[in-house]
Amino acid sequence: MRRIAAILCTLAAVSSLAGCVPQGKAVGDTQEREPAVAHEGIEQPDMIIGVIGSKDTDVDALVLDAFHDADLQAPYISTNAVTDPVKAACQGVETMTVRKVSVIMVSGIDVTDADRDDWDMALTGAREAGIPVVLLNPVHPPIDDTLFAATFVINDRDAEATPLNEAIATIIDDKPHPRQVTVSTIVS
Repeated sequence: MRRIAAILCTLAAVSSLAGCVPQGKAVGDTQEREPAVAHEGIEQPDMIIGVIGSKDTDVDALVLDAFHDADLQAPYISTNAVTDPVKAACQGVETMTVRKVSVIMVSGIDVTDADRDDWDMALTGAREAGIPVVLLNPVHPPIDDTLFAATFVINDRDAEATPLNEAIATIIDDKPHPRQVTVSTIVS
């Protein structure tokens, strides 16, 4: 009887870990300081950044060029020339979640009362899959800040801006970072 109880407890513990997401924080924003035991993280050639585009295709092009220059894979879903950009963006998040990319970057997100549930559902799916989400130049981010690890604001004129490829690697590797990061599309 004890053996059966032990097996059931073990199965319950293992199954509960499968759906594990950080409590009260976003995936990719779970550390306030470096861990005591260092880890390597994902190698840059293995990183896949799922980019969900915005109305501003010039910004999207800058981002995609920066990832290309850094030899990073960045599949892109455009939301520019579609009938329902929010629906296309949310479906894009779901597609990237199924694809199990390293991180999802949503450009120019503008959450309104009318589409809040759609965004929450799409971003919750990424969260539950353990995929961090970064908002690039957000207009109105989701209210629930556990749905995204950070916001990136592009400023190529800021000498202190973090190169985009380095900032995204910090999120993917779950290293400490501010909630808002000024980034540059100029790759170092």
